[in-house]
Amino acid sequence: MIKPILPIWLAAACMGVILALYIFAMIRSRAKLNKRIFGLVRLILMLGLLFVVNLRIMTKHYNTKVETKNIDILFVLDTTISMYANDYPNDATRMERALEDCEYIVEEMSGCNFALVRFDNRSQVLAPFTQDATCIRDAFSTITPLDFYYAKGSSLNTPYDDMESLLLSSYNKPDQTTIVFFITDGEITDESTLMDYSPLSAYVDSGAVLGYGTEEGASMTYSMSGVSYTMKDPETGQNAISKLDTQNLLKLAADLGVDYIRMDKSTNVSYLLDAIKAGGASSISDDNKASYEDTYFYYLIPLGALLLLEAFLFIRKKNM
Repeated sequence: MIKPILPIWLAAACMGVILALYIFAMIRSRAKLNKRIFGLVRLILMLGLLFVVNLRIMTKHYNTKVETKNIDILFVLDTTISMYANDYPNDATRMERALEDCEYIVEEMSGCNFALVRFDNRSQVLAPFTQDATCIRDAFSTITPLDFYYAKGSSLNTPYDDMESLLLSSYNKPDQTTIVFFITDGEITDESTLMDYSPLSAYVDSGAVLGYGTEEGASMTYSMSGVSYTMKDPETGQNAISKLDTQNLLKLAADLGVDYIRMDKSTNVSYLLDAIKAGGASSISDDNKASYEDTYFYYLIPLGALLLLEAFLFIRKKNM
């Protein structure tokens, strides 16, 4: 199979232009015919090899040994406007830091199954459990700020049903370890009360509530018709401030039976990831699975040799 770096038509067009320009220059050159032909042959070889490298030809291998982990990791991500408060260094938002930390977890827990639930006014399953890391990364990449017209305040109760459904599906798998990372600043602004999440603890083996923000708080940005604004307090007219709510975060963690981790940096969660990884990984050999291996580097060797030859001829010509 092939997985081109650039679209084939674009690579062919670029190389065709280069070849045409060289032929035009060769016709106008006063160099001996054999030198011009030799130069043309070298260029065709280099362009041909570069074209093949761009194709990224991959070979399929069967009967490979595949390592999998009997671990399901559920991300529950708060995407309300308060998560766009910028109380991190360099005006980074809570959401930016949270997405960085999620990428860190996915990288560290490679081979696990991942699922993602986001919630603001409503809860949405962006990805059911999958071992495809690209799929979960694509799901995270779809996260965008909620439009101000649709914002109705923050509630931590919204994702309960989707969490219950996904956690129960993982719990029912034999010998499966179920992990949950609930990612939020803990703020509730819609006058609701944090519901009891303890019934879900029966389906959770480990995990953490990851807290974002500061007690001092920060202003928030929101989107309206594609334009970003700073949210104002309707009573004072000043910038509205969102603050980390440690009390809600601690209660949520206690209900789920998991740790609470204040996320100042990605490595704050490292100790927990190490403990989870030690919990149960299994290597299996599956004849029905296939792996793909890049072969482009085989073509880089002759391409490199031709480039060295070209450099040698150029230096030699300059010294003559």
